Amino acid sequence: MLLYQLVGGNIKDSPTQMPGKSNMFKYRGPKGVRIATVLDDEEASFGLKLQTDVAVTTPQYLGKLIDDSDVTPSKLRVVIYDEADLGLELTKARDLGLLFDDDVDERQYTRLTFLVGASVTEALGNLAVSSRILPEGKSYIASAMSFAPLQSSDSAVTAPDITRLAGEEPKTASLKDLKVCLYPGLKHERAIAAKDSGLLVLTQLLRKELRDFEKKAMAGIGSGSTNAQRPRVVVFFPDESQAKAAIEPLRDALWGDHKLCVLLPKTGERPLNIMDQFKKNETSVMLATPNSVRGLDFPALSHVYTLYLPMDDPRE
Repeated sequence: MLLYQLVGGNIKDSPTQMPGKSNMFKYRGPKGVRIATVLDDEEASFGLKLQTDVAVTTPQYLGKLIDDSDVTPSKLRVVIYDEADLGLELTKARDLGLLFDDDVDERQYTRLTFLVGASVTEALGNLAVSSRILPEGKSYIASAMSFAPLQSSDSAVTAPDITRLAGEEPKTASLKDLKVCLYPGLKHERAIAAKDSGLLVLTQLLRKELRDFEKKAMAGIGSGSTNAQRPRVVVFFPDESQAKAAIEPLRDALWGDHKLCVLLPKTGERPLNIMDQFKKNETSVMLATPNSVRGLDFPALSHVYTLYLPMDDPRE
């Protein structure tokens, strides 16, 4: 849906909405770019439409698209793996071979490959570089702070001359630059709760945060900034069954304080609607699992909580 908007498509929140330049008199449509998805069994049975420019799918259906000639690897200009650590792990070895191990000389176009994600780790890099996914000397690691060619410690690959234009010596990057770290701009806290008291402690933390917000609002602190927004929280559970079991007791305990929602793409209903409601502040606490919110950006979150399974030894 974001790609559709990026090329000029109009997505309305309601049938009667006519927002500004997107109304029927000014709307120009997706500029000749055809975007198609194959995300479930029904869509897979129909396959891609003719002349699809951008196909969005999951590892589960990649092999079928290739077998049905809906996707021809030699004709691909760009391959993007979002949440690359999980995406490559879930892709069958056969499908990875069909996608990446074709003869480079037989490709009809120059291809760009992107591995994207906040958890693109060194282990993933070793897996990718060992094949043609990220060939050394032609691959780059890009982050908010740097953009440098990928080079192993024992490689003699020379950085491109473009790095000399800034008056600096050529810089290279290794897989060790892909470090997972906590964003320093956030406040990180840890609470250790006794067995079977995790939800009680979570409820107390949510209420305390709401009280602190109300005190600051009454004192006029944070007015006109994101600090003035009502607290919004994502709570991570180990799996969907535990998240689903927690929704009723938490809803009853926080009645009148917070509006809760639960994001369960596998066992729940209308996950896209649930995410949309949370982004629009119609709910303030979301119960989810780590995989269900991969790659999503919820603005102005005040806290993120993770509930761990109780251990035999509290020190663990």
